[in-house]
Amino acid sequence: MISNRLVPVLIAVGVGIGTGVYVFQPLLKEYEADTKGTWVLPEDEARVKALAAKRNQGNSTLAQDNQPSSNLK
Repeated sequence: MISNRLVPVLIAVGVGIGTGVYVFQPLLKEYEADTKGTWVLPEDEARVKALAAKRNQGNSTLAQDNQPSSNLK
């Protein structure tokens, strides 16, 4: 049996989740339509590509550092 103290908490949680969905779902749908489902704004594409290139450059540098030296016998 559910405690009498737990009922108001469950109601508050339900109302909070319902309100969040009601408030934010239209905004998220609009943002999804604006970004064509990618969740990246067109203005941010250049910045995202630059960050990806920088990350890939860092990964290739780390890969070169982790390779064993061929001079060791």
